[in-house]
Amino acid sequence: MAPADRLLPRSPALPRWIETLARLSALACLIALPLLSLLPADVVERTSAGKNLEHAIAYAGTGLLLTLGIASPRHRLIATLLLIALAGALETAQGFTPTRNAELAQFAAGAVGAALGLIAGSLARRLLAVR
Repeated sequence: MAPADRLLPRSPALPRWIETLARLSALACLIALPLLSLLPADVVERTSAGKNLEHAIAYAGTGLLLTLGIASPRHRLIATLLLIALAGALETAQGFTPTRNAELAQFAAGAVGAALGLIAGSLARRLLAVR
């Protein structure tokens, strides 16, 4: 058993259909995030919640779906770290578009959202697991 496996206990298995649905949904989110992030600002519809909350919710939902779709705790952590890196890359890319701005607060909101998604997904895995 690898040292990381001892730190992250194995969670009970989910039904395969839940993992498959979560993976497909996470893939859709991973396609939508870059598209929505790089669209011209005047094309994007905003909610009254504000950009930071929108970022947090989008990344939390994606993190939740990734966590539900990935069985290994170590791989879920890696996926979440990669999601945070994606948030940083997309914010950086927005700085190179004519109608968007890169904002550290939006990256932070995305990173916090991704971490919350990991936590929520880990709890959901335990609740949904087949015993």
